[in-house]
Amino acid sequence: MKVEASDFGVVDGENVTLYTLSNSQGMQAKILNYGGIIHELNVPDDQGKLHACVQSYSTIDGYVDDPSYRNAIVGRFANRIGHGTFTLEGTEYHLDKNGGEHNLHGGIPGFHKKMWKAKAETHADSVSLSLSLSSPDGEGGFPGNVNVEAIYTLDDANTLSLSLNATTDKATPFSLTQHAYFTLSKDKTVGSTFVQIDAKKVTDADNTLLPTGSLVEVTDTPFDFSELTRVNENSVKSHDLYNLVGGYDHNFVLNESVAGKPQAQVFAEDTHLQMDLYTDLPGIQFYTGSLQTDSQLGALCLEPQHFPDAPNKPQFPDCIIYPDKPFTAEIRYQFKLI
Repeated sequence: MKVEASDFGVVDGENVTLYTLSNSQGMQAKILNYGGIIHELNVPDDQGKLHACVQSYSTIDGYVDDPSYRNAIVGRFANRIGHGTFTLEGTEYHLDKNGGEHNLHGGIPGFHKKMWKAKAETHADSVSLSLSLSSPDGEGGFPGNVNVEAIYTLDDANTLSLSLNATTDKATPFSLTQHAYFTLSKDKTVGSTFVQIDAKKVTDADNTLLPTGSLVEVTDTPFDFSELTRVNENSVKSHDLYNLVGGYDHNFVLNESVAGKPQAQVFAEDTHLQMDLYTDLPGIQFYTGSLQTDSQLGALCLEPQHFPDAPNKPQFPDCIIYPDKPFTAEIRYQFKLI
């Protein structure tokens, strides 16, 4: 087990550092202190060759210019907040409208475009990278001074864990996610990749992809990934909510967790790689982009999160943190050969 640091360019006069976490199985997680980005996630395939399990840019400029949150930690609030407004404790707050008429992924600037403080550590059975930043009261329109910590840990079981924590001095909505673009297959599209999501429902949405507050049963729809299913097998089914996107960009309502059971799985036949995703967050955004545009099908995203527009939907799981009720969340990616 080891962790190494190297230079990866400069952003606004600050040096970007690439931290390479390696285990004894040959797995590597390369992480930037810019955006908390997983620059590379390399896992040995069935031939013993390292397979690139996420899409990457070769230089820091790619990530700086990237509009798609590629492989970054996203916040203050992952996904959409309707019309850039919410009311909390009698005060109406107005946020950046950077996703059409809505606030998207925390607005401008989001955590994905920030420099995080970093500290690497080597332990007896793992290596870790602790990242931290502070978000001042009023940033992006959100209330509260928020201190955030994200800890990546790689162990010898080929598991990359992400522990997310935040404290605030004022009540505020809060939801972090990891926005990795996974590529377990060698195919240029994700159509042949198998996906399983432990969910019986998805949140309904209007034509701006903002939740209506209702839920949709996944049975006999393109959203039924209750068992490992090829993406292109489900995509031939029709449903109004699916047809809005022409692909997947939907929040799955996770079932109550069962010990030892992952909340999602991804499997690629050509590499024999499987990823089990575990999280204690209530939803997962499954994103492939429009299936009508092949160029968007090079990867898939599974973003653990609070439900989109939760600050305006009291029927959704509570996303508000307080001085005496901090944010905590866990995301775990375990890789294995099947």
